[in-house]
Amino acid sequence: MNIWAWIGLLGIVMFSLLSLLKKENRTKEEIRKTIVTGLIVLGIIVAVLFFNVNYLFALIAGFVAMIVFDKKTYTKKRIIIYGSFILVVGIASYFFFRDNPDYVLNHLKDYPQTTSLYVAENGEELISYQSDIVRPLASTVKMLIAVEYAMQINAGIITKDSPVSLDVLKRYYIKNTDGNAHEDWLKTMSSEGKIKNNEVTLHDVAKGMITYSSNANTDFLIDLLGITNINERAKSLKLTKHEEVYPIVSALLIPEHIENETLSEKQLIKKLREMPIATYRSKAEDLSEQMKVGTIKAEDISFDMPMNLQKVWSDRLIGASANDYGKLLAVISNDELPEGAAVTIRDLLEWPMQYNEQNHERFVHLGAKGGSTAFVLNDAIYAEDHHGNKIEMVILTDDLNFWQGLLIRKNMNSFESKLLRSKDYRLEIQKKLSES
Repeated sequence: MNIWAWIGLLGIVMFSLLSLLKKENRTKEEIRKTIVTGLIVLGIIVAVLFFNVNYLFALIAGFVAMIVFDKKTYTKKRIIIYGSFILVVGIASYFFFRDNPDYVLNHLKDYPQTTSLYVAENGEELISYQSDIVRPLASTVKMLIAVEYAMQINAGIITKDSPVSLDVLKRYYIKNTDGNAHEDWLKTMSSEGKIKNNEVTLHDVAKGMITYSSNANTDFLIDLLGITNINERAKSLKLTKHEEVYPIVSALLIPEHIENETLSEKQLIKKLREMPIATYRSKAEDLSEQMKVGTIKAEDISFDMPMNLQKVWSDRLIGASANDYGKLLAVISNDELPEGAAVTIRDLLEWPMQYNEQNHERFVHLGAKGGSTAFVLNDAIYAEDHHGNKIEMVILTDDLNFWQGLLIRKNMNSFESKLLRSKDYRLEIQKKLSES
């Protein structure tokens, strides 16, 4: 919940209290209505903060609850009005939120300037739709970092069981910047008894980066593995359009550390966009180092970046093409890495096989890493069925507005599932995208 959500909920409570300022309005019914309103608002807050319910859905449910608990609702006229309203909203919700894999396909077709799709089947490229264009990877870049981790494990440079202090990881963690990914990972580590003396193993840190998409773990691993080593790995794997890696979390602090503090938001955005990418990366690395040594204390940072600035951060995230990650998926799926590294990277990426038993009925191997911001939704998947058939799929989407992001997130799983399952659907996608 951002500041505007809090203001909105506070406004609802304050508005309900205003009527009680007058003594003649302090009837049992008005007091009851005020208490009910307060409880509903409290319910919305609890649902969003503790049960991760979408704020918009919680707000709609709260609105419906207010109607239900209002005694005036139960007149013939109001029942007709509210019933008609709920019917219209229900029909609209069905068309907006029904399971519709073709929504993703249609978005790809309608927005070629901001989307890419790469699909290969048994080593043969099947779909290459805008797949040579560099787009922001968001957390999908963690797949490359995981490969470098696996290679250094294989080379004996680092070891999986090395202890990592949670206090060290905490230095890279800024609250409210990763959708609770880091906190969720910590809860799992605690519930599974994997935290010993406030430490976890290095391999669990790497799993937290992939399975939970912890950005704090990612920046720790970038520092441990070495940015130069990660970038050289991309070159050795022939990821020809892959941009250089830099820390993800610390880049969020760049706007606050621009020298001229008198800049307006518009001027700041202009300055950030005009900043050479080499300078931008260097600032992110410097800020990450300050977080590491404690010059900047992450726990003291209150993050509430305006969406316009978040858009700049999103646009300047590490980029690559869908073709690049199609190649990377093939390297992993075909076990082209050294044997030890191949085992390690599969252990990290094939979390869908561990978290969904039904996947074992369809696949021998299924690995994935997604990535998202408020404007980006990406996914990279490799799969092998019980007949030895292999598929690699990469989808990159950028410049999403609120509704596009909501609906693509809603339908992405069904789109990917249908694509992986159906040869006919893959051919349909190929045909439609080739015509656009």
